[in-house]
Amino acid sequence: MFPLKRTALVLIDATNDFISENGKAWPGLRAVCEEVDTVPNMKRVLGAAREAGIEVLHAPMETQPWDYGPWQHRMPSHDAMFQAQLFQAGTWGARFHPDFTPIDDEVVVTVHKTFDAFHGTDMDIQLRQRDIDHLILCGLTTNTCVDSTGRDAVEKGYDVTFVSDAVATFTMEMQRATVELGWPRYAHRILATDEVVGALKNSR
Repeated sequence: MFPLKRTALVLIDATNDFISENGKAWPGLRAVCEEVDTVPNMKRVLGAAREAGIEVLHAPMETQPWDYGPWQHRMPSHDAMFQAQLFQAGTWGARFHPDFTPIDDEVVVTVHKTFDAFHGTDMDIQLRQRDIDHLILCGLTTNTCVDSTGRDAVEKGYDVTFVSDAVATFTMEMQRATVELGWPRYAHRILATDEVVGALKNSR
């Protein structure tokens, strides 16, 4: 299913503030993460990607104290991130969760400030210089950064696969709306972790 030499896993926002026990946003994400089994599934997808030898790109969000607060056209999410100082550069919260620390030769994409991990980053050039045109996306959050990155990837001409149980957001209503109603409109594939792991194994 996946042409391994042209496929990459993009792991979005696998940082402490989102998925570690003491992360600032973890209390809001915990219920969905635990119901979906998000973090263990992200680990399984990452392990399968490494075993298959495909490219792995880590796409973190990182903020500075001066971001969002003085912006003239803030969104509600910007206000929330500013108030909580989520993903503040140089802090524990902005670091990768220990289970998702990049290893040698894995790309850490330039940090994004808004939802789309392509916008203002080097994601596109890192992929194209490696002749990658198939993307497997997982991470946080389902209806914002993962969704926005996937939509932009499709517009840029990439083949996009979402891992439906290796993502999470703040309510199951948001989760289901994105996975069941949004993604079928434009994703090339929506697969569960077991399907992705099996497909990567069978593609070797």
